[in-house]
Amino acid sequence: MKNLIRNTALSLFLSAGLAYGAVPSLNVTVSDAHGKAAFKGATNSKGTFSTSKLTPGNYVVQFQSPSGGVTGNYAIVVSAGSKKVSAAGVAGEKFAKGGVALKVDVGAGLNIAGQVAMEDKNSAPMGSNGKPMVWIGKRTGSNMAAHWANSDSAEAKEVQTSGSLSTKNMQDRQNQSQSPGL
Repeated sequence: MKNLIRNTALSLFLSAGLAYGAVPSLNVTVSDAHGKAAFKGATNSKGTFSTSKLTPGNYVVQFQSPSGGVTGNYAIVVSAGSKKVSAAGVAGEKFAKGGVALKVDVGAGLNIAGQVAMEDKNSAPMGSNGKPMVWIGKRTGSNMAAHWANSDSAEAKEVQTSGSLSTKNMQDRQNQSQSPGL
């Protein structure tokens, strides 16, 4: 019953999530340190996949295109609990030429989950609110992996405006730092 509730909640979460249009289905193979396949499957229409619980250890997650013809740039995020590995700017052609592989360490009682998403600005996915999403790259000093966010979210607005101060903002900051007692 506990697994049924968890799987139902996960299904509801994924179905309420992003509407990716052009994410191709990719074959996913998860191999242990000895090269033995621990999982074989494919990404779904949203570019996600998930394994069952795995034995603790190091694993290689490989993504391959079954039909070739994948174009554009992609971001990949693979996680096992709080351990995340990501790759950005992956050319679609690499999925057909040997594939793309990432290594991840899996702790006790954990599974591997991942997502492949288009990175191109012209093909940004649409959020559940019907507005285009914004790609948030990995930020220096942050443990957050690169990801898509709703364009009207506070996070997206903060990233879009960070590092771009107007002349007035710069003058105000300079005046504040020169004021005595501050």
